[in-house]
This record gives sequence, C-alpha cells and structure tokens, in this order.
Amino acid sequence: MNLHLEQIKALNVEASSKCTAKCPFCSRQQKIRPYGPHIISFEAFKKLPADMISRLRRITFAGNFGDFSTNPEMTDIAAYVKNLNPGVVLGGDTNGMVQSTEWWRALGSSFHDGGLIFSVDGLADTHALHRVGTDYHAVIRNMEAFIRGGGVAFWKFIVFAHNEHQVEAAARIAEDIGCAGFKAITSRDYNDRLEPPRQIDVKLKREIFRDYADDEACAMCNPIGKGSIYLAADGTVHPCCFAHCMYITEHNRLFRFIVPLIDKYQDRINFKTRSLAEILSGPYFKAVLAASETNPYCRMKCNVYKQKVRDELVVYERDFRDVGTMRDVSDDSVKQKG
Repeated sequence: MNLHLEQIKALNVEASSKCTAKCPFCSRQQKIRPYGPHIISFEAFKKLPADMISRLRRITFAGNFGDFSTNPEMTDIAAYVKNLNPGVVLGGDTNGMVQSTEWWRALGSSFHDGGLIFSVDGLADTHALHRVGTDYHAVIRNMEAFIRGGGVAFWKFIVFAHNEHQVEAAARIAEDIGCAGFKAITSRDYNDRLEPPRQIDVKLKREIFRDYADDEACAMCNPIGKGSIYLAADGTVHPCCFAHCMYITEHNRLFRFIVPLIDKYQDRINFKTRSLAEILSGPYFKAVLAASETNPYCRMKCNVYKQKVRDELVVYERDFRDVGTMRDVSDDSVKQKG
C-alpha cells in the first residue's frame, strides 16, 4: 500500500521529548531504549512541505514522551503554521508547568479556534501527588495567561482516591478562569500510593479496549482512516504514536513486530534528513500498514469503537461554551458506584 503526501490531512507532533514532570504511569517510566533529549526546532519544522501544511485540517502537539511546552520555539512554530494555514485547527495537551506567562499568552493567539488540554489532577493540595514535579499555582497562572491570549483551554482531571472529592470544585474553578470545558477521567493505572477512587466506578483503559476488541474487524490505521501521521521529536515519522512508543518501551508483545522494522529503516524515516514524501512512500510505511490490517494490537486499539472507549473513561464532563452541562454521566453529575 502506497501512502502519498496528498493524503495527509493531520499531524500528531511530539515537539519535544523532554518533560519536567515525573508522573508514575507515564510512558517515560517504561523506556527500555534511550531516547532524548530531542526537540523539533523551528528550523527543522520548516523542512516539512509548506504546501502540505497549507492543506492540513489539524495539528495536534502531543507525543509519547515529552511535553511540547519544553520546546521554547513552540510559539514560533504555531505562528508559522497559522500564517501558512489560518484555517488549521491546533490542539494538544500539556502539564502547563514551564515557560513564562508571557510565553503562554503569545501561544494562546494561535490556539483561538482549536483547543489545548491542561492536565491538572486536583487542587493545590493534591495536584502534585500524581503530577510529580509540577506546581498547581504555576499551572493555573499559565493556563489563565493562555486564555487571556485568546487560547481555548480545556481542563483534564485524572481521578484518584485522594482527589475525587475535588472534581466539582475544580470544574467550578475551570469555569471561573475561562476554560472552554472540563473533563474528569479515570487513570490508565493505579497503585498503593495512587489508589482508585472509592465513590466512582472505575475500569482501566486496557480493560475497556479488550471489551470492545473485535477479532474479525480490520484496524483503522491512522494514515488510511484519518490521513494522520506521527512525528517524533527525534525526527522519525511513523503511522501512529503507538509505533514509536512501542519501539522505545516494548510494553506489549503483540506490537513488537515494529522493533526490527524501525531498527532496519531508522535512518530512512527522519524528516530532518529525508523528504516526507520519500518517507511516506518508502518500505517502512508499506510494511507497517500491511501488518496493521491483521495485527491484534492494532485491531484492539484502532477500531470503530475507539471513541466509545474514550467516552467510557469519562466520569464527569462540562462544556462551558454552552449554557448548562453538555454531558454529565449521571443525574448527580459524578458517576457513583452502584
């Protein structure tokens, strides 16, 4: 299967492999191969075809291992993208910890029609229990500056036993400071220090994925289904974030076919040294796309039920752009144990 530059409608960009936080369940804690520190500099980003950027519908600045805010040139990158393509929607997620309020305000001007997720897991007394190495007050200041600059901000709150009583209070603060929405979700994992909530039904993400697994269905691989590709901070280009994450962590045996492929083609899939068109039409993408059609991990992670899985993680949600509540998952707003 050949993939062409004209088919690409969206990018998922890891602008930096660095992160100041030390969240216990992050993929950063699972690395078995060295990775980083890397950033996609402004000069490197400009090597991407300008005509492709001008056609894109969305760019998401997320990533497997880093927080884009640790890339000081993100404001330049975002402004450059919006200059080439004023209609492109910019999104992403961040812990919001580093950079000045002036930097965040400048960034906000490029995110006025997209949405940036700030991960704030509690209030001043609980947030850093999970977001280790971050400061609640600094994050709130930066979020407020981003909003003042015109940015659309969403507050994401991961629920644990130690913060479940603060969900509704956090939602009120989110509304007060001008967030567009608030969402509380369950964690990808729990342990003896970060325990699951006691008053809220909890099902781990991997369990929900297994519930929706369909052995007969073909995977909806991102480049084909969404016209989306993943750019890692080291410059390597992949069909999806799972491909790069699995190479660095090998955390699931079902997807380890990716390891020898990246070992073989790593020097030929870096957009900092090769053309993107050459990478997309090359043997690495062909091999991964062919394998993904029947690979059980791909079938489980990227099928028609993917959005349903995400929806089941949500225990409370508010949209402040409309009057009232967009979707509360129970009559009492927070989903209670039955």
